[in-house]
This record gives sequence, structure tokens and C-alpha cells, in this order.
Amino acid sequence: MESGLYTVVEFDKNDKWFVIAEKIIDNIRYSYLIRVNENEDDFLEEYQVVKSSYDEGDEYMELVNGEELKRVIAILVPDAQKLIDHQDKLKKILKLND
Repeated sequence: MESGLYTVVEFDKNDKWFVIAEKIIDNIRYSYLIRVNENEDDFLEEYQVVKSSYDEGDEYMELVNGEELKRVIAILVPDAQKLIDHQDKLKKILKLND
């Protein structure tokens, strides 16, 4: 799985998330994600934070929660909020990825 800012990540069939913010914190890449619908043309009001790890060039993402989430969410939210507050911009970015 490869991700990056403004890309769609699919964890399972029809479990798709759009990366709206990323930061490297303590040498770990954290991504703030918003769920997209099956057709990848609209957003659902679900969010999550994941962290990336790498093994032989493959990227793996793990859900962040608890104290770790509390620590990194404050860093990720300002960038993410700019798009969350302006869904029209978010939809335009999503369409550019088609």
C-alpha cells in the first residue's frame, strides 16, 4: 500500500480513505484520513489517524488511538481543518486524482 498527501488509500474492498494531512513526528509518518464513498467521488463524515511503517519497501498503516492519538491529533488537525471546513476544495482535489 502506498499513500501520500491527497491520495486514496484502500484498506479492504470498499474501505477507502483520502489522506488530507500528513506530518512526520518523531521520525514516524502520521496521516489524517477522511473516508470516501465506494465511487471515490464524495466524502463521508468519518475520520481516522494512522501511522506508517515500512518493511522491504512495502508500506503498512496502523490505526492510532489512545495517548498517541491525543499527542499527534493536535499537530495534524490545523492542516486537515482547512480542507474539512471547505468541502468544495476537498471534492476538487479528489476529482483531480481520477
